[in-house]
Amino acid sequence: MTEAVSELDSYIDYDSFLVDQFDPNTHANSIIHQSAKGELDIATSLSSLSFSIDSLNKQLHDQVTTHYNDLLSQAAGIRELEAVLKTVKTGLKAVSASMERLSTKIKIPFEQIQTYTIQLERLQVTSEMLRRVLRFLYLIRRLELQMPGGDLGDLELTKAAMTLSEVDTLLQESDLEGIHVVDAEVKKLELVRTRIIESADRMLQNGMDSQNQAQVGSALQVFYSLKRLDLKIVAMASLLSNRMHSQIKQTVDIQSIQKEAKESGISISSGFVGGGVRRNNGEPSVGAAPLWTSILWKRMEKLMDEMYEGCIKIYLLERVLSWKRDPLTQNSFLDIVSNSMDGNMVHRFWQSLSMHLEQELKAAARSSQFLQQAFIDGFPRLLNLLHEFFSRVSVHSANATSEDVQSPEVVLMLRAISSFEMAYKTKTAQRGSQR
Repeated sequence: MTEAVSELDSYIDYDSFLVDQFDPNTHANSIIHQSAKGELDIATSLSSLSFSIDSLNKQLHDQVTTHYNDLLSQAAGIRELEAVLKTVKTGLKAVSASMERLSTKIKIPFEQIQTYTIQLERLQVTSEMLRRVLRFLYLIRRLELQMPGGDLGDLELTKAAMTLSEVDTLLQESDLEGIHVVDAEVKKLELVRTRIIESADRMLQNGMDSQNQAQVGSALQVFYSLKRLDLKIVAMASLLSNRMHSQIKQTVDIQSIQKEAKESGISISSGFVGGGVRRNNGEPSVGAAPLWTSILWKRMEKLMDEMYEGCIKIYLLERVLSWKRDPLTQNSFLDIVSNSMDGNMVHRFWQSLSMHLEQELKAAARSSQFLQQAFIDGFPRLLNLLHEFFSRVSVHSANATSEDVQSPEVVLMLRAISSFEMAYKTKTAQRGSQR
């Protein structure tokens, strides 16, 4: 029977019915279209379809008959499987219900804990903010007590500067802007800062003038506390250097010398130079030349005193900076300032002093024949003034200045007058050869 059905299947085309996109309407329309063209008979197609259906029914019946026992066992297994699935479904429902109950037990406490955690964080931030505000107000009150009316003493000024530094640090580390009580006090801090800086400036200047190391140290500590030490030292060194430059320039100014000679009561306007020719270029007459020369060398002596004062001030700054130290890093103030100034403060001062001395002496010699001859003829006197100057300065810094010409500072200063030395030696040699 099976062989007969298989033989019948060989005449049936199942391929068109096994296509994934099979559409019965499309298939029927195709048969009708072919019938309209005369390529296929509809009756024959219907007969073929009926035959195919009968063949498939027979094959299904044979399969059921052949595998009857297997199908029954499968059906029994399906019933058992349905029972198992029902049990599993019931268990899943129980698990789902337990999950919902567990979620209810966990979710609500979790949300509460989350809320409490946020509240705690905000309370901690608020508490920290209040603590900083209280610290700020405490420092402000302490600053007010440390700064009574009138001049501030060394100790009061130093303490006030340290308190102000704490206030600045607190404001930098904390965002207290917008708090009215803080904003009101911040506006007053600038006035306090200005007063402290002005007092420290006066203290530093007084200490420098009187060579009082304690005053200078207290003033430098104030500027360090306010993080202004670098700027102040640079400003002080620049001020001393500029002051020396101005004094050197004033010392060798020919117009100033002429004015001083006139004020001495000796008239030079009627002086004549050989041949009865009056000098109209500001140069002294032959009779007035000794007076001008005397005035010049008195000015040079005074200049050496002023240079000495400037040098001992810069050495005083160096000494105090070397023993004042940062309490945390133990770095000396001198190291801190040297790093900021990109070099040694004292050496830079000497470089500036020698450069200005050389520039102004050469400029004066170029502008005045009298000054040129005075410095050339009086070179030994000029050299003697410098050596006396070196001797006085060496008391304050033996390592910096001495009679030893290998000392860098001495070499710089001697180099500043080297042009006059060469002219003096040349002139002396010529006089010797003429004899």
